Amino acid sequence: MTIPRKGSRSLTVNDTTYRWVISVHNNTVNLVVELDSAPGQRLLAYFECRDLYIRTETGEWRFHSQKQSIHPAHVKRLILHALNSGWKPQEKRGKPFTIRNAAQIAATIDVEAIHSRQVSPDTQEAYIKEIARDFLESYMCLSLCMDFEMYDRLLESEPQTRFPIADDNLQQLGLTFAVFLDSTKADGRPVIALQCNEFPDVIEHYWWIC
Repeated sequence: MTIPRKGSRSLTVNDTTYRWVISVHNNTVNLVVELDSAPGQRLLAYFECRDLYIRTETGEWRFHSQKQSIHPAHVKRLILHALNSGWKPQEKRGKPFTIRNAAQIAATIDVEAIHSRQVSPDTQEAYIKEIARDFLESYMCLSLCMDFEMYDRLLESEPQTRFPIADDNLQQLGLTFAVFLDSTKADGRPVIALQCNEFPDVIEHYWWIC
């Protein structure tokens, strides 16, 4: 059975068109990808999900549902990773190709692609800053900066105590990040902040629903 067109989306990667759809089961987002025409082996990717409230630039809190947090850019990164790891979407037999750590892969920035772009020196800093924003937003959407161990460490720490978040690719661009407990609360819940060390104004605040 192929992915129905109703409720699914198409995405072209390297001149090949795929169709993808997401569903949520037991607090896990399930992504299914296959060729748009003559589909063969499917790609299955699993995201652990948490609904978030993210603070906007105006200071208001916006609900961010994990049911809507998988963007085409994330899907593209997963498709490229799967193809490089042995996924054969044209093959008509075989079990689906499965990715368990989908959130980590989807949030990874392709540094080679960044370096291959022609960016003038005048816009280099602004461009790198946008990369920092994209990475930070991916972390927020996919909740990678939070696991139960980190959550406990943050709640037990003093506000503003910074914990580094390492990403080898972005360190090549001179970008590093930190997560910390904010001094404010929202709806009686602790507020978490994620910030780029090199661009302090690139920062997100959120609280998440257990």
